[in-house]
Amino acid sequence: MKKRFILSIFTLFLTVCAGIFAQSKDHIPYVTKIKVESRNNLIRLTWVDSPDARGPVYIFRSARPFSGSIPANIKPVVVRYGEQQYIDDADDMENLYYYVAASDTSGHRYDIILPRINSTSLDPIQLQDTETAAEAEAPSDATEPVQGISNLKASQDGERVIITFNMEGQRKNAILYRSMQPITRSQDLLNSVIVQSGIDSPFIDFPVPVPGLTWYYAVIYEDEIASGSMGIKPGVNATVSPVTVTSEQPTERTLRPIPLPVLTLRNTVPDSHFITEIPGQMPLSVASSNILRDTKMPSKAPINLKRPRVFSVDLVAPTGGEESALFQIITEYFVTFKWEEARINLKHYLSLPRSKDIEVRARFYLGQTLYYTGKYRESLMEFLSIRPLHFAEANNWIDAVLSAMVY
Repeated sequence: MKKRFILSIFTLFLTVCAGIFAQSKDHIPYVTKIKVESRNNLIRLTWVDSPDARGPVYIFRSARPFSGSIPANIKPVVVRYGEQQYIDDADDMENLYYYVAASDTSGHRYDIILPRINSTSLDPIQLQDTETAAEAEAPSDATEPVQGISNLKASQDGERVIITFNMEGQRKNAILYRSMQPITRSQDLLNSVIVQSGIDSPFIDFPVPVPGLTWYYAVIYEDEIASGSMGIKPGVNATVSPVTVTSEQPTERTLRPIPLPVLTLRNTVPDSHFITEIPGQMPLSVASSNILRDTKMPSKAPINLKRPRVFSVDLVAPTGGEESALFQIITEYFVTFKWEEARINLKHYLSLPRSKDIEVRARFYLGQTLYYTGKYRESLMEFLSIRPLHFAEANNWIDAVLSAMVY
């Protein structure tokens, strides 16, 4: 009888503890359905946000599995609520583990690690080449269209390049990128040039016909760039074969003719026939002055300014460091067209020593703000300073500044 009573008490205790644990777990918000995919050194992490915690999501990456508590030396990447995906870049794609934590609107993070629910690892079996991955993800029905941009091709036709692609699903603003190097991951867009926004297939591009230069292309949706979730797939929305443009004009340069001597009247007319006295100024009559005053000269058409450009890396909130201040300037002033405020803040930002890549990007934005505020000479100097690192992009802005200076 006594043993039965003790057994009943112990069973009741386990039931209460299990209920308390389940209740506490239900009241701790956490993300679910975490999934990780790898393509060309890029890792795409997806999950489903918690409906009970609508604050930012924190993404942790480690070389060891997550269990118990989070190591203090790991700094998370912060993603806005609702994005539910993140693109990571890793040189070493072995032994990678991820944990995604939810938080509320006040910034309180809920650290509860649930294997295969909000924490996962990069399975080595996923480390396959692009062609194998594409075949594995291909739908069973070959006639079913692929959503998004696909089948991107670039073919050379004299001095022009013909771009063709398929766009299935919802129509969005597509942006064409051009680069002298293959575009295989999102970081390659930093060395690329935006050819045009809002393109359709087919599109004709006219790159510089320089012997030895090859061109690669990629087409990406604008909303993917703004969210930092650029899905670059070589052979799908990025070309894998280079295009070389040949000039139809002869390559031999012709010498300019020697200019003729200046012809003046004094050299051709005898001194006796040359008028040396300068007549005094004759005022206009009252009637002529009134007519001239009432005559309205045609106004000059406003100059067509170049559209502002922002590197995709500066549209994604960084985890900290010197990039955070630049991101704040871009989001608060630059993308809202507050050119004078952006110019002043960028001047202050560059007054301190910065890393080379950050300084070049900041000077790229400073050159644009000087261009939009009418300070063309200063703008020209900024673009000339970054020309060795961003040759094609700087040349486009130099052309725009020079056109504005002579307008």
